[in-house]
Amino acid sequence: MLPNKKALEIIRKYMKIYNGKNEKDIKERLIKELKEEHVLVETEDGTYTLKAEDEEEMMHSKVGALKEAIYKFAKPSKITDLSNPRVLDLCSGMGYNAIAALHYNKNAEIDMVEICEEVLFLTLFLDIPYKEHEIIKDKVREYFLNKIGIEYKSDYDNINLYVGDARKFIIKSDKKYNVVFHDAFSPKRDPTLYTYDFLKEIYKRMEDNGVLISYSSAIPFRSALVDCGFVISEKESVGRKRGITLAYKNPNFKPNRINEVDERVIALSVIALPYRDETLSLTKDKIIEDREERREKLKEKLIKIGKYLSTKQIKKGNIPEEILKIQKEDLNSSEIIKKMRLKFFKDANIFIL
Repeated sequence: MLPNKKALEIIRKYMKIYNGKNEKDIKERLIKELKEEHVLVETEDGTYTLKAEDEEEMMHSKVGALKEAIYKFAKPSKITDLSNPRVLDLCSGMGYNAIAALHYNKNAEIDMVEICEEVLFLTLFLDIPYKEHEIIKDKVREYFLNKIGIEYKSDYDNINLYVGDARKFIIKSDKKYNVVFHDAFSPKRDPTLYTYDFLKEIYKRMEDNGVLISYSSAIPFRSALVDCGFVISEKESVGRKRGITLAYKNPNFKPNRINEVDERVIALSVIALPYRDETLSLTKDKIIEDREERREKLKEKLIKIGKYLSTKQIKKGNIPEEILKIQKEDLNSSEIIKKMRLKFFKDANIFIL
């Protein structure tokens, strides 16, 4: 999902005349026009976001674009406690997550990945009340000036900017990350970066005890994380009813569990079937269509062998007592999910089809 089409049209108009020397003039005109068209929205903390393709949605929570970056990503990552952390910032957008990361750890090395040039361009003209915004702006400025043939070198070598498909980036990357900010749009709308195959590539490129953080608590997403080897946890979220997802690689501590209903659904329901994209090149529509076909096949298979449970049954806990009792064991959520699957299906990897 992309920002509002009208917003993109307006931003592109100013991208065409940008030369680095006219930032002040563009700022006054661009921000004014976006506001007049009601596509640039002020959030409760005074920072701005854009309306999405669906005009009922915004790219950030109404509680605050910067506040969201702080409390959904920077603080849960415990980046302050890390020495020279390497951060992968997926779907960097206007740069809020990277700005918050730098604010809490000036020694962070950040790889920013964003497919939409327009939202990156917009950050040059926003007033984000952290001095670290100037660092991100300078890196974005470098990208756009070099693109139009004006040589410019940013002073900030600890920030790297990749404009393009995150799937292509991850295939080529040989780095190891301590923290991954996974800030893609909802998997229901665009599952491209929520597939088992993409998340497995991230897992391979994470340091032991590294953490992936996402605002999404979607069942197929969390199921894929478990199948990839992550230990999943959750934390209360600002501006949303459901908690954010934290996924650790080989943690040296026992993370908080997700809620028990979600554990059961991920372990036993066909809705936990992950999205797949083995070539890391499929369109979002093809990924969605493929999952629906695999879900039907899995359901038929489970009915045939007498192992199908409806999601309603599972949520209510109407499952065999021996399976239900596993949730009382002193295990993390990923261990519980795998053990429930193995006990019930005799196959812990039944949903990887």
